[in-house]
Amino acid sequence: MVNFEWFRTFKAIYETGSLTGAAEALFISQPGVSLHLSSLESYVGYKLFDRTSRKMVSTERGKILYNYILEAICKLEDAERHFHKSTEKDVPTISIGMCFETFQFTLESYLPTLPFNVIIKFGEYPEMLADLDNGILDMIVTPHKGDYKGLEYKPFFKERIVVLAGAQTPTDEI
Repeated sequence: MVNFEWFRTFKAIYETGSLTGAAEALFISQPGVSLHLSSLESYVGYKLFDRTSRKMVSTERGKILYNYILEAICKLEDAERHFHKSTEKDVPTISIGMCFETFQFTLESYLPTLPFNVIIKFGEYPEMLADLDNGILDMIVTPHKGDYKGLEYKPFFKERIVVLAGAQTPTDEI
């Protein structure tokens, strides 16, 4: 299986035009860049660059490979930036446990407007109460109170349950 870093290194060489430029862009050593490139060339079975004294010139196969992998690598790098753990101290994170339906109807639409990060855990109420008691969750939204001391219960909303039936369904007994 091909190593993703080989593709990332290939892209950096293609865009900078040199092994040294790629090494600087990727914050790795120049011998590491050379090793990645030679490993990728061995894997694909083709020479990807013509080496000159000062520049790496892409071969036709190198151009084809670059065009083929560019979008995927850019998307993966965007995902890496988006999901990388933030080092900012001023954006707090809160962990909340609730059932999926409650999340959909009460919280989901507000997530983009919240001034903090939210981690949602879906699960069974007894498990969420235990996670709250153990410090895994900061709060839970649940219709059940547990027997845990030191927990504060506050009403969040009242639930209205509606029964729907077809016109021919006998509802007198309900």
